[in-house]
Amino acid sequence: MKSISYHLLFLVSTFILLASTTSEMASRKVVKTAFEQCLKAVNPREAVKKAITITPTHLNFLNESSVLKLSELSKIIIISFGKASIQMAFGAQDVLQNIKEIQKKTFVLAPEQQKTSALLEPLNSSEIFFGAKNNLPDQNSVVGTKSLIQKIQEEDSESTLFLFLISGGGSALLAAPRESVTLEDKLKTIKIMQAHGATIQELNIVRQKLSDVKGGKLLRNIQKGSSLSLIISDVIGNPTDLIASGPTVIPTSKTSILEILENLKIQETDLPESVRNIIKEHEDPIQSPKYVQNHIISSNDFALRAASESLASSGFNTTIVTSSLSGNAAEIGRQFADLITGKLVDNPLLGSNQTIDFKYPIALLFGGETTVHLAKNPGKGGRNQEMVLACLDSLKSKSTEFEFTFLSAGTDGQDGPTDAAGAIISNEDLLNPMTSSASDYLARSDSYSFWSKFNEGANHLKTGPSGTNVMDIQILLLNEKK
Repeated sequence: MKSISYHLLFLVSTFILLASTTSEMASRKVVKTAFEQCLKAVNPREAVKKAITITPTHLNFLNESSVLKLSELSKIIIISFGKASIQMAFGAQDVLQNIKEIQKKTFVLAPEQQKTSALLEPLNSSEIFFGAKNNLPDQNSVVGTKSLIQKIQEEDSESTLFLFLISGGGSALLAAPRESVTLEDKLKTIKIMQAHGATIQELNIVRQKLSDVKGGKLLRNIQKGSSLSLIISDVIGNPTDLIASGPTVIPTSKTSILEILENLKIQETDLPESVRNIIKEHEDPIQSPKYVQNHIISSNDFALRAASESLASSGFNTTIVTSSLSGNAAEIGRQFADLITGKLVDNPLLGSNQTIDFKYPIALLFGGETTVHLAKNPGKGGRNQEMVLACLDSLKSKSTEFEFTFLSAGTDGQDGPTDAAGAIISNEDLLNPMTSSASDYLARSDSYSFWSKFNEGANHLKTGPSGTNVMDIQILLLNEKK
């Protein structure tokens, strides 16, 4: 009898374990599917095609938010730069090829990593320059930008429309440092700021000051023609003057660079001398062309709505909490751990005015962009991998209140200088002995190495480059324990 009881207990335990594992595998599949729907919703080619319509007499943008008479145009110069540049250019060509009487040319600045795929499906009547390896401006970026400026000046006329297609990563590809600043000095400044946890907004304000094309200065090259920009946002709040450092937008920010440095606890003496001199200089106002329009055609909000619909179709009670998540990635990861352990009241992630219907199973969705404070000699990683690692590290010493699955990933498919978009965890991962070393990897800013070894890399999310960037997505599934 005793052996039968033990045997029965073993069978029951095994059944419970298998049921739990199967449930977690299903939840992971649901989360990954939702993230895939995010990427489909912000497809850059389709976003541009939806934004442009043609009538027999007019060229319309965003349901007639901007309207141009075809009879007043002789040339449309498509200028595309950023991580989504190639696909956005395809979208514009798909639509504009139907206008036979207007000359069309295409100029593209694209990331180095997209060179191989670009050769497989070439753009029509186009010039393409590749650069910004590892999402940092390089000499190839500078050469491409010089050619772009020359192209604008050559094609400028009263009947020319410059159609700018702008996406995240444009800051690194559109590179023209001020005459007195070397590219090396500019890069050193940006790296110092990133190491101190600078936000994308802070970085782009400084980039504008150090550039001859950012912060609306690209418009100085248009004396006669019209400028219209279709923009995919990778910045919280979708400020057109900061996305890709706002090359076609007259800046409105009055934020002082000295204030930014003070907030980041960066001493002026830490910066190269050429940079110290320029940040104090007064610049002449930018003379705007006769016609300038800037429109957002895709953003993090589009991605979150798609994820919400996907999760709702799988039976989850979904809430989009925010598309403005910001702050230190590790600290936010610990706040997600607090949610998983049942701390739902006064949790900073939910906000003081957040009303959420906790009818389980629930899916909480977040979007935005966080920052990382790098270790002195950092390893390899990114903000999404670090956030999930910090969550796991915090949970290892706590009792979870729910069955959970947590994902954090970048919509560009590249979290930091790595080939991973992010990472994903659920309850069973807390049993892995390697969780005890999570804090060591966090201290070294080495999240990529951790996830590469953990469960033989099964928790890494690797989508490959998506060809666009609308910041990051976090999805947290919670269900009552059975």
